[in-house]
Amino acid sequence: MDLGIAGRWALVCAASKGLGKGCAVALAREGVNLVVNARGDEALEATAAELRALHPAIEVRSVAGDIGRDEVRRAALDACPQVDILVNNAGGPPPGDFREWSREDWLRAVEANMLTPIELIRATVDGMAARGFGRVVSITSAAVKAPIDILGLSNGARSGLTGFVAGLARQPHLAGRNVTINNLLPGAFDTERLRQTLNAAARA
Repeated sequence: MDLGIAGRWALVCAASKGLGKGCAVALAREGVNLVVNARGDEALEATAAELRALHPAIEVRSVAGDIGRDEVRRAALDACPQVDILVNNAGGPPPGDFREWSREDWLRAVEANMLTPIELIRATVDGMAARGFGRVVSITSAAVKAPIDILGLSNGARSGLTGFVAGLARQPHLAGRNVTINNLLPGAFDTERLRQTLNAAARA
């Protein structure tokens, strides 16, 4: 099935592994040009090479660094001629007991899993609306619907993003201009992150 997105440009965050990489691969197969971001330069370049091999006709640009930092976010946006598709994604904060978390722990979680996606949305949706096409997908977690007791940092930050997106998606000047904004709420996928979590639980 032709999704009709060949030739578009997508910015995919945390794209070197796991669900972010899965999204980048799916977009590459559809003929979408990509700007991919991740913190680890080596893994990111390996993924970029894989994406180019999947569809030699597309352009793939990589921007390494923490997308939560202003200069990295700007570099990723500048690398993309226009952002038609935005995939927000970030690793979740660590599990634990809320009694042990400091204010700084909470601020880091909110910065990575709520405020950074909102900054990227703010930087891209009006351009999407002006062009009459845009897709924003934020990968959050099934925990926003069924919170997990040890993932309080993630529950809180990602639920904040979910509430914000639900309101933004209803703005007439976006929805009326073919800009859709959605969240993915994944459950358990066989990713490096899940294996680390399961191994930690097994050790405990």
